[in-house]
Amino acid sequence: MTRSHLALTVTAGAAGLALLTTACGGGSSTSSSTAKAQDPSVLTVASAIAPNSLNPALGGSADPQQYFFELAYDTLIRQAPDGKYTPALATKWGFVGSDSKTFDLTLRSGVKFNDGSALTADGVRKSLEYYAKAGGPLAADLAPVEKIDVVSPLQLRIHLKTSDPLLPLYLSRPTTGEIISPTGLNKTSELGTTTHGAGPYMIDSSGTVSGQTYTYVPNPTYYDKSRVHWKKVVVKVIKDENTTLSAFRSGEVDYALGDSTTAKGAKSAGFQVLSSPYSIMQLMIQDRAGTMVKALGDLRVRQAMMYGINRDSIAKALYGSYAKGWDYPVLANTSGFSQGSEGKYPYDVAKAKKLLAAAGYPNGFTMSITVNLTGVGESQAAEAFAAEMANIGINVKINVPANVNELFSTYSKYPAMMFDYGTGIAPPYAQGNDLLYSWGNPLKVSDKQLDTLYSAAASAPSVTLQEQGWQKFEQRLSDLSWTIPMVSLEKIVYVRPGLKGVDLSATNLTPDLTTLYAAK
Repeated sequence: MTRSHLALTVTAGAAGLALLTTACGGGSSTSSSTAKAQDPSVLTVASAIAPNSLNPALGGSADPQQYFFELAYDTLIRQAPDGKYTPALATKWGFVGSDSKTFDLTLRSGVKFNDGSALTADGVRKSLEYYAKAGGPLAADLAPVEKIDVVSPLQLRIHLKTSDPLLPLYLSRPTTGEIISPTGLNKTSELGTTTHGAGPYMIDSSGTVSGQTYTYVPNPTYYDKSRVHWKKVVVKVIKDENTTLSAFRSGEVDYALGDSTTAKGAKSAGFQVLSSPYSIMQLMIQDRAGTMVKALGDLRVRQAMMYGINRDSIAKALYGSYAKGWDYPVLANTSGFSQGSEGKYPYDVAKAKKLLAAAGYPNGFTMSITVNLTGVGESQAAEAFAAEMANIGINVKINVPANVNELFSTYSKYPAMMFDYGTGIAPPYAQGNDLLYSWGNPLKVSDKQLDTLYSAAASAPSVTLQEQGWQKFEQRLSDLSWTIPMVSLEKIVYVRPGLKGVDLSATNLTPDLTTLYAAK
């Protein structure tokens, strides 16, 4: 898919859905082929989007957004492929007391950033404070921080206003945990085009063309040479899936996110095709009180939208064997999911129309939605959603932002956004924070029952009670229909023969580029 700046209205019915995308499903094994083997000195990665900036405080935490930051910036804590937390810039960490409101960190000694400045507790404090104020998409991760005390040159204590057991997660992922050097913080205007990190690589401006190609070379000051596997890492911006596959075949690309339309071709060409349950393609309703589009404030209208989607047809047409129809806010077999909770909203056009009529919209209404750019296939999903809504009388106009900058600056101006939301990497605590108290709720609409369930689950005294609480929270979220889930998706990646370290699994859904290496 080539993304462009457009606004369109889809009026076709479900009969036209199959014309949107012809999906080619495929297995996860490799067939015999003449695909070139991995170059042991250079890794080339394809990204469907360009970064809005090389400033990590303004970036995103999911791939491919994180590609541009994780190479050059180490996090305080590292999350291993099995989900466990391991040392990175911090060697020790943990909550003090039982209320998850005080968090201690001990930093690694002798660490230098690529610009030569040293890692210190005071520098980390300033970096975290900068992230919280920079206005990036996940700045809310640090919103609970009340103050940060420097205990010693390599020790600091973080005080939280409210309990947040996910602080170790935030300090292990891009946009919050990646520490910027003191030199970089003194020259924030340069962070958009240069790197000031303590990661294994640094940007090479001579091999970089903004918006097209980003070249990284080893950071000579990096503290762990065993993690530097390449003489050069190149991230190429390739927005079209078919062009990405062609780049694989010609030997130009070694690793990329895949999609269902080209997976069969990648497999037959001899590339490894890996997949794992990852996300829910859904419409995130932001105008929950109906201030932009009055109809959206009525639960019956939102329920009509839920009943008006032929999810199985969309899954098959758009994603083949890599998706299935899904109507619940979290994936099966993840935290917050209760067996049998899915399937509450079967496809029923007559019921959808009846609900719309009861809400005062027998002839439907018109609404606009925007499209997130950070996943794969969100524009096609928006078109499929619009086609389904046309069947029940709702006219959907679709806006596709031209780039990530436009997305971040305009998404809150639309009543809803099509989003491939990674519930596989966002536990209910993070999901709830996103949807209730952070970027996912720009109009600050609240539901007292949902707030109470969220607080109760987050503060429950045992793992069992927490899980029971999250199940009640997700059930309430489903009842409100603040999100309109369509399909559950598998994440797909393509890997060149001889490229190792790609451990895609339920606990490692965003593999770190720094873990990839060439077979010896």
